[in-house]
Amino acid sequence: MQNGAVGLPLARTAIAAFALLAVACGGGGSEPDAVATGTWQPMSAAPIAGRTPAATQWTGKEMIVWAGGFCKANPCQFDNVEPLADGAAYDPAADSWRKIAQGPLAARTGTADAWTGKELLVWGGGIGTTTVFDDGAAYDPATDTWRTLPPSPLGARRTSGVWTGKEFVLWGGRNIVETRYFSDGAAYDPATDRWRMLPPFPLPARDRVDMAWTGKEVLVWGGGTSDEAFADGAAYDPAADRWRPISKSPLGPRFVQTNWTGKELVMWGGEDWAQVFDDGAAYDPATDTWRDLAAAPISARIGTAQQWTGKEVLIWGGSPGTYNNFFADGAAYDPAADKWRFIPTWTGRLVGAEVWTGKEMVVWGGTVPTGGSSRTVEINSAGDGQRYTP
Repeated sequence: MQNGAVGLPLARTAIAAFALLAVACGGGGSEPDAVATGTWQPMSAAPIAGRTPAATQWTGKEMIVWAGGFCKANPCQFDNVEPLADGAAYDPAADSWRKIAQGPLAARTGTADAWTGKELLVWGGGIGTTTVFDDGAAYDPATDTWRTLPPSPLGARRTSGVWTGKEFVLWGGRNIVETRYFSDGAAYDPATDRWRMLPPFPLPARDRVDMAWTGKEVLVWGGGTSDEAFADGAAYDPAADRWRPISKSPLGPRFVQTNWTGKELVMWGGEDWAQVFDDGAAYDPATDTWRDLAAAPISARIGTAQQWTGKEVLIWGGSPGTYNNFFADGAAYDPAADKWRFIPTWTGRLVGAEVWTGKEMVVWGGTVPTGGSSRTVEINSAGDGQRYTP
């Protein structure tokens, strides 16, 4: 999952029917299980302020959360967000938090981040509409220490990234100060502490792409600019240092989250600036083919928690594309059966930090309503969290 956006933007055309829903449970579906299954349990209090979005990774033992923004006004975007430079690590086995050491980077939102198996890597990001960064750092939780990454060949930007098992691959992004979008990328190798540029590929420049590592290729799909969204993508093979185009998707252009299942890239929901979606598709890189997902039993949304468990894609929470409401429901999609089931409700929100631990989905922080009318809702950064066990 990418973190290239400061916050999730409002759909330019609000969908009034969605804005009136407090908990969405309709939308067709593929005869989902009628009773929601699994349980939520609260997390202990965090030693840091609530925020969204944040650099978030699962280490195998802890969920590390760093930087992000604290909401100052509605909507929680750009200059309405106070950037943060602190972080903490949560151990679900002990239900305990610890503050992590202060890093060498300035406060920021919209970083690209990845877990290498040893370190949390973060790069880029910005502050409101006035500053973008071209620096990065690595955090080692075993020693609670940071190190600065060498200078990158990429220009300052908010961008997306993914870990391949050897390199931290970044592609695309946006320099919001200069209103520039990018179609280039680079890869960082922690073993050599060096960067290299990726070869060019003729995808239009864009921001907020979602990226996934298949074990052989980096998949890049969707994203867009402030004027349009895209429905195309490409696959990059780092061993061959070569790109290939991805076949045409059955989905319309959109900004969307994706999940790699070990066989398919599954995506659902998202937005294209004019509307929010409730459909999805799966891409198989082995055959370069797509298939439609069965209709979901939940309403269209953005800003969800979305995690692959090894059996299902969990999708929970989010927003209907406006800040009038947040969803408290969710559903799980089984790609083998092409079937959905309901997830129990919890407090609705735009999600700030979330990971899958191998046993449960941890959801912390985000944006929640604090009161107001259906037309003007006061919102705030949440500092609480829960764990969902399927």
